[in-house]
Amino acid sequence: MRPCPAGEDSCAIAVTVTTMAGVNTQSIHKGCVMSSQCRASLISMNFGYGMTTRTSVACCLGDTCRTTTVAVPPADPKPNGRRCRGCYALNADHCNEQTINCTGSETRCLDATGTITSGRNPMQMVMKGCVSQSICDQLQVGSGSVAGVNESLTAAKCTVESGAADGAPGPAGLLPALTGLLLLKLLS
Repeated sequence: MRPCPAGEDSCAIAVTVTTMAGVNTQSIHKGCVMSSQCRASLISMNFGYGMTTRTSVACCLGDTCRTTTVAVPPADPKPNGRRCRGCYALNADHCNEQTINCTGSETRCLDATGTITSGRNPMQMVMKGCVSQSICDQLQVGSGSVAGVNESLTAAKCTVESGAADGAPGPAGLLPALTGLLLLKLLS
């Protein structure tokens, strides 16, 4: 147990299942968040090339966090009719895109670029693909930190299939943390 900083009035437990080339790994992260971040439902991202992440978040307060459980439901493999350009890359300012079919709750296309720094080594990163609306609701260009990794999103937008912008960026939220988690996974 530790006190949360000002403005972060809830505790969150996030369970992420990452699939790379057919191999699933699970990670659990606990920390302080703004209560507005507790409304996120299942967060799903698909970057093509066999790379997907699904995250479930549960919020709690105080001692109830000791017994709070979080489960990530199975992936919904059924295409939903949406298509996005997808790819991911580290140490690059672009990636080799492929058109991917979105599945389940992935109804928006993400296009994000920025820098991630672990230790003293900054690396460019690019992430494009199908994402759930909950990512877009909290999308913001800016800096964040998770598990000792700092990141700065220099460009980030969600679009509908046609490429038209779908709403304005919202408050700082889950994308910086998920970006860090994804990139931690890619670095390991």
